[in-house]
Amino acid sequence: MERISTMASVQPNRYSLQNSDGSTKVVYETSSLIGQPTLSLTEGGAAARNFSGAQIRVLATEIGSLVSVTTRMTIDTGSTSFSVLIPAISLPSLTSRQAFTTDAIVTSHSGPDSIPSTGVHERYQFIACTGEASFVLALEETVLKAAAASK
Repeated sequence: MERISTMASVQPNRYSLQNSDGSTKVVYETSSLIGQPTLSLTEGGAAARNFSGAQIRVLATEIGSLVSVTTRMTIDTGSTSFSVLIPAISLPSLTSRQAFTTDAIVTSHSGPDSIPSTGVHERYQFIACTGEASFVLALEETVLKAAAASK
């Protein structure tokens, strides 16, 4: 009789990534202390911009999760969004980390008053990134402790 051991896999809840020169950095957490996702984005030498909850859009696709935030919005000339493709990753344990490569995409969307008003309405800038997926136990412990204390 052959014995098959089954090991439960752990889904990462933190994804840290950056481009080759470190000018673009992203930390995406699928859940925070208040149960909402968070995303911290650093571009160029600017200070980190932080997004949470409904500011973060996640679209599950057959090639991974597309995580997007709006980084600039105007009424008339369009907007800019930042997206990153997060591949499906399973960790063998809570303390494991998994390196991965992916692309981030800066999309410039034209608005109703953009010139020209016809033609292509999105322009893409792809940014190659390397990252690390992990499970941050501290986030889960804090939530569990708070829930137990409220009982």
